Amino acid sequence: MYDHLNEVEEDFKDFHKSNEPLDKENPLFIKVYKNNMFLYLGYMILPILLSIFVIIAFADNEFFFRDVNPSEHAIENAISDVNSLLIVNPNTFDQMDDMYESFFIPIGSDGLSTIYVHTAATFITSTNFFIIETLDEVTTYTLRPEIFDGILDGSITNWPNNAKISFYIPINDVSPGVAGSVIDDSEILTGVGTVPTIALNALFAFGIMLIVAIPMVILSKPVIINDLNLLKKDNESVGTILSKSGIGILYMFAGNIVVGVLISILTSVLSIPDQLSANQLSINMMLKSPYSILIIITAVVIGPIVEELVFRKSFFGLIKNERYALIISSLVFGLIHITTEIISGDFGLVLINSLPYIAGGFVFGYIYIINKKNIVIPIIAHMGYNLISVLISLFVFMNL
Repeated sequence: MYDHLNEVEEDFKDFHKSNEPLDKENPLFIKVYKNNMFLYLGYMILPILLSIFVIIAFADNEFFFRDVNPSEHAIENAISDVNSLLIVNPNTFDQMDDMYESFFIPIGSDGLSTIYVHTAATFITSTNFFIIETLDEVTTYTLRPEIFDGILDGSITNWPNNAKISFYIPINDVSPGVAGSVIDDSEILTGVGTVPTIALNALFAFGIMLIVAIPMVILSKPVIINDLNLLKKDNESVGTILSKSGIGILYMFAGNIVVGVLISILTSVLSIPDQLSANQLSINMMLKSPYSILIIITAVVIGPIVEELVFRKSFFGLIKNERYALIISSLVFGLIHITTEIISGDFGLVLINSLPYIAGGFVFGYIYIINKKNIVIPIIAHMGYNLISVLISLFVFMNL
């Protein structure tokens, strides 16, 4: 890798001396674009290879992996599933980080156990399934008894948004109401297990991004410097650059509104569950963890730089037809963020959850085009948009 970095530095030696902008079609830039594509491909493959190493090397390290009883295991699994129906003894949360309980809404009690759904569940507002009451600005949700009976006898298997109900019930502590029902099945109930800690998940995600980002930025330094020089040549002030980036952020929020309406129509017409993507759920979990600073740095700084260098600079640099570059980069940008849904094979979820990311890729591509394909402005716009999104999420979490 270091030999390759030195090779790139040697190629751009004359450029560094002159500081004069180069033609964006320069063959040396094409070389950088290809390197970025290969690095991002490595970013997709590296987690698979590195996870095997981590499991082998740190399986006995309690900082990275911990053994959990059935109740803890049920909570650990349910927190990653927006369609979860968790039925556990509430005292179990006392043995875990406070973050876990904040991800669940109690919707009833069954003997010694409490019934929970995920706070990100979009179906919680359904009055057909829940009794909703507000007292002193505090809203409570209660699962209707007839609905719970239907779940227990197997006549109700989906939530109001058509998503399949996922059950998380400890095998050694089945509540009296569940005992003997169709979900009192060893294949459904949760047993003991070993799970990765929040620390491992946060450090792993941050480390993978950093491993790719550092060489990519170094290799792309001539491209970034060239675009900065072009801004200077066009006498673009800092205020103008920030203004154009701010307009780009407004485009993103406008795009969100349009996509939101489209998703609402599609979910209604096609009966597809409207739910949070696995990628966004993972980000939310990290933001509420003690390692939130790592995901903030990744989402606000490192991620936008890497994604703009790849999906805008490299895609548009290698695909000469601007229209094709915009479409292809937007589609890939969208699909790359929903790998979990793609692996699940659920076309409906892939369609619904990819739309916001595809639209985001399209808007950032449009910002790139209207700003003379200068990567600096979409990078700043991407950072600003992600920062606002993170701040909104943190504000929501603090008021839950």
